[in-house]
Amino acid sequence: MADDSGSSDAQEVTEEEAEEATDEATDDATEETAPAVRPPSPFSRASLSRFLMIFLFLLALYAIIDQQVGLGFARGADAILFPLFGFGGTLPVLTILLAGILTTTIGSIIRDHYTNWVKMARTQKVMSAWRKENMEAMRKGQQTRLAQLKEVQKGFAKDQMDMMSTPYKSTAWTIFLFIVIFTWLRLFVDVVLQARGNQWIAVPWSNHVFLNNPGYVFPAWVLLYSLLAIPFGQIVVRVLKYIRFRRRLQAMGVPLRE
Repeated sequence: MADDSGSSDAQEVTEEEAEEATDEATDDATEETAPAVRPPSPFSRASLSRFLMIFLFLLALYAIIDQQVGLGFARGADAILFPLFGFGGTLPVLTILLAGILTTTIGSIIRDHYTNWVKMARTQKVMSAWRKENMEAMRKGQQTRLAQLKEVQKGFAKDQMDMMSTPYKSTAWTIFLFIVIFTWLRLFVDVVLQARGNQWIAVPWSNHVFLNNPGYVFPAWVLLYSLLAIPFGQIVVRVLKYIRFRRRLQAMGVPLRE
């Protein structure tokens, strides 16, 4: 009798352990097979960035059409820019120079943020080699080679489209910044400098140049701004590209110099 009760108890324990093991295995399998539930995200980072670009572009366009809106932007910028490099209207050339440097520097940084310089350089090299081979095949009338090159083109078509669309990603930010700074400079020249009688500057080709001279295609201060800002912008872009390529080479373990 004792043996029967002991065996029945052992059987019950074994059945309980088997049930527990089966339940644990079922729970583990359910956890592995059940898809992870993520909260829905109504706005992704790309869509938000696209919305901001479109909004800034429309806002900049509205500021061009309605001068009062542009004037409001200029007055808001004046509270920050005039204390920084307004110099009380005593150094107009330096003020225009620093405004141009600020615009081109921020614009170049925005462009660098949206541009993969390494990928762009690689895509340009591939496209250049492809054009060369395609022209050679067309000149020799190699139809099979042309068909092969057409298939190869599909491989880098996406990179080509990305390279062509990259400048448009930073256009809205650049245009908005340009309009704000440009409108502030117009307010600075027309109001501050006129009130102080300091609208005349000296340049290498003339001792007296009126900043609002209507004889040019654009006012003289616009030409001065372009003359100072554009070259500096090219320098900033080259420096940022150099930094990007230098970091990429260091990450790859490639020496910077042979």
